[in-house]
Amino acid sequence: ESLGYTVSQQVGAAGFSIDLAIINPKNQNEYILGIECDGAAYHSSKSARIRDRLRQEILERLGWKIYRVWSQHWINHRQEILEDIVRVANLNE
Repeated sequence: ESLGYTVSQQVGAAGFSIDLAIINPKNQNEYILGIECDGAAYHSSKSARIRDRLRQEILERLGWKIYRVWSQHWINHRQEILEDIVRVANLNE
């Protein structure tokens, strides 16, 4: 959002939700990137990690482009991650 993009939280698709989703600035009815974040549940159990990876695979089969953000990396490299998200989503086109 600090880069001027509209971001939705907890967007659902096929019974799954994505932590953050960037709305296409050229088409407000379309998402151009889903962002998954590791949280307490992700670190708490192996089954949560497996479930998250399976959810990502299913959403990608449904056409989502997914970007995963690791909390420790975010804390130490926030600007680098933002630049990478822009690159991955082709937001600068």
